[in-house]
Amino acid sequence: MAVIDTFLKLMVEKRAERLVLVSDAVPYLLKAGETIELSMPALRGDMLRRIEGEITGQEPSDARREGRFQGADQTEFGYHIHPSGEERRIEIHASGAPHPVEIARADDPVESAVAAQMNPPAAASPVMPATARTGTDLLATIDQAISGETSDIFLSSGKPPRVRRRGLISRIDASPPDAAQILQLLPDDATRREFEQTGSTDFAVRWELSEGSRRFRVNVFRHLDGVAAALRPIRLRIPSLAELNLPDSLLDLVSFTGGLVLVTGTSGSGKSTTLAALIDHLNRTRARHVITIEDPVEFQHREVQCLIHQREVGLDVESFSAGLRAALRENPDVILLGELRDLDTISAALTAAETGHLVLATLHSGSASSAVNRIVDVFPGHQQQLIRVQLSTSLRAVLSQRLVPTRSKSMIPAIEKLIVTPAVASGIREGHDHYLRNAMLTGGDEGMITLERSLATMVRKGTIDLETATRHAVDQQALAHLLE
Repeated sequence: MAVIDTFLKLMVEKRAERLVLVSDAVPYLLKAGETIELSMPALRGDMLRRIEGEITGQEPSDARREGRFQGADQTEFGYHIHPSGEERRIEIHASGAPHPVEIARADDPVESAVAAQMNPPAAASPVMPATARTGTDLLATIDQAISGETSDIFLSSGKPPRVRRRGLISRIDASPPDAAQILQLLPDDATRREFEQTGSTDFAVRWELSEGSRRFRVNVFRHLDGVAAALRPIRLRIPSLAELNLPDSLLDLVSFTGGLVLVTGTSGSGKSTTLAALIDHLNRTRARHVITIEDPVEFQHREVQCLIHQREVGLDVESFSAGLRAALRENPDVILLGELRDLDTISAALTAAETGHLVLATLHSGSASSAVNRIVDVFPGHQQQLIRVQLSTSLRAVLSQRLVPTRSKSMIPAIEKLIVTPAVASGIREGHDHYLRNAMLTGGDEGMITLERSLATMVRKGTIDLETATRHAVDQQALAHLLE
């Protein structure tokens, strides 16, 4: 099974005059003078050489070549191959009246990954036969699952697909995918190698669905019974804080001239979306140089006033810590860090914050006060006091958020906000956690808020009921007192 046939199929279906493949660039079609970029990652040079061998039937060469070849259905095409140093360019044009190319499911892992990207569900044929076990069939399932208020899609080999809507998981009426179909979601060789070596991989990808182009954050992982994937549809545009039901007072988090600002919460609590909204506000109001280091890139920012460079771990930079160290030489005003994962990354983030950069980062933590201990505990015991001193001088604020169900069965964030005042800095330095809690209880004038106060406000507005608030409160007595 040849990789080139997956491209030929799309070329025929789109009735394009020419297909252009360039190393380290996204393939595109030419049709009536219009350029149509394909929804897939850039092709690497080794893939271009493989395709060249499939077309010519010979080993790749550094000489220019042209000629004719036949596709899987014996349809004839012409080709021009233009090598230029490290770059290779292959142009393919139709020869005669082409017919649709019928392609069976690819067995080769690389071909499967390409085929999954090259065969989105056609708008004219949204319903696939139940027996069609192809990447297109799985994209049709994803297309079906994304309707409504879907926040997450779960695919597991041999099990019915499920979705999360308004916080609840339910099945959808679709055939269970098999492991091969799920692995077709992997967009390139790099993610496949990571999956094979570590058992899981994260990536972001864009697919053409019936309602248009949609971007997803995807994690594919092995488990006891096979292979599974968790997909999160990314919003079509970056929402404002008001659209996220977050107070405008959080805009102060990007007003600091330097230091570390943390957005914490459990997985799926909306941390990345909140940070995207804050960067979008900064982009619209101030001229700054912003560097983001993400795994993967979710929201793509369009420059308004800011100069924004977005870097993806694994594609543009080796790791979070390597990206942070490089950022210190790239003269940014603001650094957005997708996640504080390990000692090296946290050390680099503290260094960047101490040297006058504003560092915005997410952290898995249940509350604002526990975020400090979460960072300190990453370090060996003999370093922890020094880290506390560093945090007391570089940490500016911590926002913690968790999603709670409303009366209308949607989800809304309840928040906790800690501002590092001199009293809070002293508590961090001395390891007195109660200083942080007391500061939030009494620091309303400084913009601080406890989780219980946030929940009580939503109860008074009728957004959530008392039972829900009590269930999510850390200090139920404090909540009761606030509601008296």
